[in-house]
Amino acid sequence: MNIILPKYSLLTLALTLTLTAVSVSALAFGSTSISSSRPSSFPFLSCNNNRPVSAIATTTATLLFNRNGMHSMHNGLHTNLGTASSSSSTLFRRRQQHHKTSASTILSSSSLSASATAVTPLREPRDVKTKIPGVFWSNAKSKYMLDFDWMMKGSFRQRIIGAIKFFFLGGLVSFFKIMYGLYFRSVPATIYDARAKEEEEGLSKSDFFDKYGFVLVNHTSAMDANGWEESDRNNLGELIKSINAKDDGQQYKQIMDDFRNGDTPVKSIYAKEVVDLITSIVIPRATNVMPPARGIRRYITTNINKAPAKQLHNDYGLDFDDVVDRNPAFDFKSQKLQYEETKSNEYMLINLWRPIKPMSTPCRSYPLCFLDSTTLGPDDFVEIDNMSLGVITVLKENPSKHKFYYYPDMTVDEVLIFKQFHKVRNETTARMPTFHTAFVDPAADKTTEGRVSFEYRVGLLC
Repeated sequence: MNIILPKYSLLTLALTLTLTAVSVSALAFGSTSISSSRPSSFPFLSCNNNRPVSAIATTTATLLFNRNGMHSMHNGLHTNLGTASSSSSTLFRRRQQHHKTSASTILSSSSLSASATAVTPLREPRDVKTKIPGVFWSNAKSKYMLDFDWMMKGSFRQRIIGAIKFFFLGGLVSFFKIMYGLYFRSVPATIYDARAKEEEEGLSKSDFFDKYGFVLVNHTSAMDANGWEESDRNNLGELIKSINAKDDGQQYKQIMDDFRNGDTPVKSIYAKEVVDLITSIVIPRATNVMPPARGIRRYITTNINKAPAKQLHNDYGLDFDDVVDRNPAFDFKSQKLQYEETKSNEYMLINLWRPIKPMSTPCRSYPLCFLDSTTLGPDDFVEIDNMSLGVITVLKENPSKHKFYYYPDMTVDEVLIFKQFHKVRNETTARMPTFHTAFVDPAADKTTEGRVSFEYRVGLLC
């Protein structure tokens, strides 16, 4: 029996089944933007008369993936963040006893009191028991293919062949496994208080960052709420289209030039603050810091490109050449060229993540947690290859080894700095990065202020 398909009907069916993969491509393009919220856009396809249009894709995605919104929060107990130590009480009693003694005794007591005041008791940790979202099973494969190039490239005949391969030669099975791991699987875990960890270690900010791959720094920025919003990198759809455009890369060059050198408040204000912060406190050995003009502003929304990412991931793998070639959304090629020309010993990509104005209260709405890189190994990685849309890495479950941290109640006057890629010359692979995800803080409730944050990726040479 002959089956006659209307033109593009197979493509429309494929599109309906695979729309959620836009979140994977969003991560591949340098944003931590996978979210369990319903998508609001799908910018892959142009809107010519005989092609599927993005409006249809948006409607279909909304119907398919109208899951629990980003506004759901779990009620929890507020934890007391500190108690007076018994030693402090003893010192207080001694000071009262010495108050009536001779002048020399009073002087001695004052010295003791001053030294006691200078020593701050360790704070009580606010560890939380919750679930880490988007963690793959322990026996998952090390690599999965998510090929959507057939939907965007080639003639009608080539797209039909690509669709057949996708549906009948393993592509669809791979797709469902990836979606299950990213969206529907989470693992119970204790997330430890990193503030307490820093106090316990007693290391400098630089040494703590070198050891664990993350650190928190006090920093009050001159940026205001409007400045953060004006500096948002909100052209993901245009970027994807520019990569596939037949214009000798002109659109892509313009977009990347704006990313590097655009006239934004971040470029004129925050970039200078960040250079000083990095070279004076966190990585003083840095010889060249390359801050861009834009970052990614996130908030509570149903837009998957802007909502907090609730999948444990790192955006890049361990092979430097592969990272450069397969991640066109970041300025890797020009920065690698500088790395080679200067014969620098290290190339590092760091992420500066912070709550931002207009937030006015500590962040308990989907705060960021991260994996201690000393508990991570290459066998834990799962690579998701999106073909021309890039590569991301997610993680296999390993509860006996992995240890997670977070900084509770971060404010707009603090910035979390964590490592996303670190290449040292003459080492065969990159050093371990910092996997990260947003998570539900049990201390949040219905009165919790919604998260507004900014992530700023900066390359540097050492």
